[in-house]
Amino acid sequence: MGKEKFEEFINQSETQEEKIDWEKRKQWFIEKVNEFYKVIDSYLEPYKDKIKINAIETVIYEDELGSYKVKKRILNVKGHKVEFTPIGTIIIGAWGRIDMEGPNGKVKFVLVPEYSEAPKIEGKILLNDKDIKKWEEKQKKEAEEIKKAKKVWKIATPPPNIRYFDLDEDIFFDKLMEVIDG
Repeated sequence: MGKEKFEEFINQSETQEEKIDWEKRKQWFIEKVNEFYKVIDSYLEPYKDKIKINAIETVIYEDELGSYKVKKRILNVKGHKVEFTPIGTIIIGAWGRIDMEGPNGKVKFVLVPEYSEAPKIEGKILLNDKDIKKWEEKQKKEAEEIKKAKKVWKIATPPPNIRYFDLDEDIFFDKLMEVIDG
């Protein structure tokens, strides 16, 4: 009985497993990073004569994607250095992350569905096959909805009670001053 159930599980997993195009995911993330920089550049445009922005290439390694190159931004404001470093696209609770780090701290920008207000991580104890099947169907439906949702950059608060806030010009400058000036 145990062996039959195991074989059924193995065969079922093969047919249900979705193949991910990792190259496409990597290119999508690089595009999203560049879009993020365009938004930040538009916020900083009025100050371009008083600040210095450099872009350098950095290498990210992720298990499924291998090594790949992406731009990192370095902002100099009145002698204060702030780095915008892409972390990756295989992130728990998000589709990507960029860290903004300055002399007085770090702020995390996460790429999430636009309706997201916090990461959703849940645990379930399922005691019978009916509950398992029902839960799997619910998970599959939610995963499809998440895939279809528009992904946007938001600011994540520090743990343990992580929340996401919409990225706009005012909050960006609040967070920039936080990492520069504490």
